[in-house]
Amino acid sequence: MSRAPIPVGDTGAARRRLGGGWILAVALAAFAALAPAGASELLPWPGGATPPLALKDLDGREVRLADFRGRAVLVHFWATWCAPCVEELPSLQRLVDRLAPEGLEIIAVNEQENAARIRPFVQRLGLALRIVRDHDGSARDAWGVRVFPSTFVVAPDGHIALAAIGAVDWDDNAVHSRLRALLAGDTDGRIITTLARPAGLITGRRN
Repeated sequence: MSRAPIPVGDTGAARRRLGGGWILAVALAAFAALAPAGASELLPWPGGATPPLALKDLDGREVRLADFRGRAVLVHFWATWCAPCVEELPSLQRLVDRLAPEGLEIIAVNEQENAARIRPFVQRLGLALRIVRDHDGSARDAWGVRVFPSTFVVAPDGHIALAAIGAVDWDDNAVHSRLRALLAGDTDGRIITTLARPAGLITGRRN
């Protein structure tokens, strides 16, 4: 079963589809408008409050964003069928390996796929990320995600500091420096240029 992407100009449909997440969707749309053509950006987040996040991992254990208060968290929305996601994930794993000792965490939110599909994919790429399943798309809607991959950087105090639409070069030293600054309490919102990778549209695929 598939769900068509929300037409960009149909704000009424967007609000009905996204419910409380429509404000975040509008903010992400503004990100897309601000970014240079053909490029993705990790940008200061101008949106509202951080939505709650509580989903189960591949072993059925609940993972709650609120439990990571005091640590910076990358909330990363992805799917196995998203080509930019597949290209980006290994560098995301390297980032976590490098910065986890300094307080960086990740919650990788998979879009409506089952564990039987996700596990072999994760093994093939050699990933050890904290993966949770958004089995019905409710987290995607609450966070206003319209495209994949999308990443939100939640600061240690719980507010969203940065966000990106599209694949980020997580091996970039400039990205490391910005995240380290965030871990140290610097939330001035400097812009980081990232990889130029087209993001994958939502299809609402279920497995």
